[in-house]
Amino acid sequence: MLKIAYYLSGVLMLSSICEIFCAILPSNIPKCKISDNACVAASINEVFRLYPKGSPAFGLDDISRITVPEMVLGDGNGQPSSAQLTVKFENLIFTGVEKSICLNVSGFEPETTRVEVNLIIPLLKIKADYAVNGKILLFTLKGKGKSEIHLKDVDVKLTVDVDFEKRENQTFVIIKDMIVSFEPKNFYIHLDNLFDGNKELTDSVNDVINENWRDIFHSLQDAISQAYYDALKPLLRKIFKVLPYDEFYKN
Repeated sequence: MLKIAYYLSGVLMLSSICEIFCAILPSNIPKCKISDNACVAASINEVFRLYPKGSPAFGLDDISRITVPEMVLGDGNGQPSSAQLTVKFENLIFTGVEKSICLNVSGFEPETTRVEVNLIIPLLKIKADYAVNGKILLFTLKGKGKSEIHLKDVDVKLTVDVDFEKRENQTFVIIKDMIVSFEPKNFYIHLDNLFDGNKELTDSVNDVINENWRDIFHSLQDAISQAYYDALKPLLRKIFKVLPYDEFYKN
């Protein structure tokens, strides 16, 4: 359940980075010298600061309010865990990605084979309609309604293995593989209308979930990480297919 948060936040962050530095940069975002990773991190932060609503001039979408139609998470590995359930989220709205801070990067070089990006999202919020069916901790849950998730100080690490191809005298990136790692320092969730709208039981279950959020996070981690990977990789491939890598550097 928890990782849905990072799921789409990570998609927007890395896609934004790729679009910006592979396209023609606006004059207020400096290009960087080869291997100047500190410059790259600083330029990424300038993009978040100056273009939270995006810019059609260099292909960046609005990252201050990200909408996603649907996400389904389920426990299907057959292993004992504190969470054995299926949760379907619809009409998701993510906010807070535009406040991301790039801490460091590596591998932004002309002939790199691996790019790494480390970011912090101070507060990521997700609102969505939900439907849940299954068991979590000691509770059997079945219900649907409104949900809200808050993820605080999310540490995001993206590792992307890449190759290159030449087209029309320009260099384009090919995504070979990708690893996503993320961890929040705190997590809050509220699911409305559990137990047929019984407010007392609904509040009690939400309290227990929030008190034990780390256990729930780790029990769902593998399934959600795979969902993140499956969604992010084709998006990045589409971006790199049309945006040249050559524009990234000075000269």
